[in-house]
Amino acid sequence: MSQPAAPRSASIIIFLIVFLDLLGVGIIAPLTPYIVRDFDSSGTAVAILTLSYSAAQFLATPILGVLSDRLGRRRVLIASILGSAGGYVLFATAGSLHLLFLSRIIDGFTGGNISTAQAAIADVTPPKDRAKAYGLVGAAFGLGFLLGPTFSAVLSVWGKYTPIWAAAGLSLFTAGLVWFALPETLPPERRRREPIGPRDINPLAVLLRAWVVPGAAIILVAIFAMGFAHAELRASFGVLMRDRFEYTERDAGWLFAFMGLVAIIVQGGLVRRIAPVLGDRRTALLGLPIGAVGYALIPLAPTAPWVYPAIGLCGLGMGLAGPPLSGMLSRTAPHDARGEVMGASQSASSLALVIGPLLAGTLYDNLGVGWPFWTAGGFILIAMAIVSAIRAGSGHEDAPEPTPVA
Repeated sequence: MSQPAAPRSASIIIFLIVFLDLLGVGIIAPLTPYIVRDFDSSGTAVAILTLSYSAAQFLATPILGVLSDRLGRRRVLIASILGSAGGYVLFATAGSLHLLFLSRIIDGFTGGNISTAQAAIADVTPPKDRAKAYGLVGAAFGLGFLLGPTFSAVLSVWGKYTPIWAAAGLSLFTAGLVWFALPETLPPERRRREPIGPRDINPLAVLLRAWVVPGAAIILVAIFAMGFAHAELRASFGVLMRDRFEYTERDAGWLFAFMGLVAIIVQGGLVRRIAPVLGDRRTALLGLPIGAVGYALIPLAPTAPWVYPAIGLCGLGMGLAGPPLSGMLSRTAPHDARGEVMGASQSASSLALVIGPLLAGTLYDNLGVGWPFWTAGGFILIAMAIVSAIRAGSGHEDAPEPTPVA
């Protein structure tokens, strides 16, 4: 019988896995508007490419989540990371916009492994410490997005496709790390025993099942609203920097690296100190309005350097809000369905990333470059209103001194 991994060793390895995985994503992110420009220069084209990845991820995430509950986390992580490597190779060799779409669909279909990594963290972490653990995963996100764009900026000297080949190599290395270094965190006696049927792999059915888990629905709506805001930023930010400020691939890489630096500082350090004191709910309520202000200020920057403080506010606010919401959601799920519930979280975010780019591209091309960012700020305010409606001390968080609701 396999034994669950020790919390510290598993957390460190999962940190490395998420870091290396997001390093590859961070390498590609600044290049996308410039690669798409070879075939179509509109903001809508970039938005649809983003949409193709997110739609595939939305469909695949429940499959990976339920498979990880049934087969264990380790096997699912290996298979999904290898799929990402294949998607990167096709992206680097695509000679048409259609093949670019196919490459992102492949990567998206196998790219639901973050929810599996989150479930693995929850397997070995006590409930009261999960916000801190998810903050560590968030730091891996930030570190990947810091060094990924930096590598992209440096490697693009040898051509804009060189960083993509590097991302493919990193994915292969990450798969090897999982194979040789990660022990299974979900022992056989705690795995799902029921057969997997069509309802289990239907992304909407997974959301509906998670919806009826006590306390999960309201958090999933807040996560969807945050994901929608991120989708609009993701689809429009690089295009804004390319069109308004004539940023090159290298310039965009350094700006994305700054975003990652903010995420590291906040999620790797600040949120791990604030959340145990304030509790998850109040920490999220601290971060959400800061993020909304950052989104609103991005298109108002008169020159490119003024974008840095605006995007820094986005990173600060979302870095404070994201890990607490994940921690709150994980506490609503039973052990044998935690992968599915955390997969529903990623499904909600992926659904937002399917719809958000369509709105962002339409607004950018037809109403003006600022509208994707202002509507994103509005969605953050919606998330803030939802979290405000959660009663303090309701079981969603481990706040040391719950504050009564007036």
